Amino acid sequence: MPHPSPITWILSAVALLLIALCAAAAYATLRRPARTRIAQWSATRLVGLCALAALPWLVVWLRVNHFSVNVDGIGQFIGWLLVALLLFALLVLLPLVVILAVIVWTTARMKR
Repeated sequence: MPHPSPITWILSAVALLLIALCAAAAYATLRRPARTRIAQWSATRLVGLCALAALPWLVVWLRVNHFSVNVDGIGQFIGWLLVALLLFALLVLLPLVVILAVIVWTTARMKR
């Protein structure tokens, strides 16, 4: 039986980390103290947050079509991995939290 390569383990760990980050962001947004704070927000604040979440996607849409990275060592690999995690936070976690905040805010407004 063949053993998985180290790169398979690393990719699996990164995938689990990204899934855990999504779950943690959703949990933090949907907790009762956060829901009560979000329900008190003004519509202006919510629209501003939506614009802030859309801004990174606008940059992606207007991006340069070619992007390449050379990794020559473990230090550069870790650096690019941190950049990738930051981009994941901007492109996935921020919109996820904003969508959940809009749902919480709308639900609270409908209950009033």
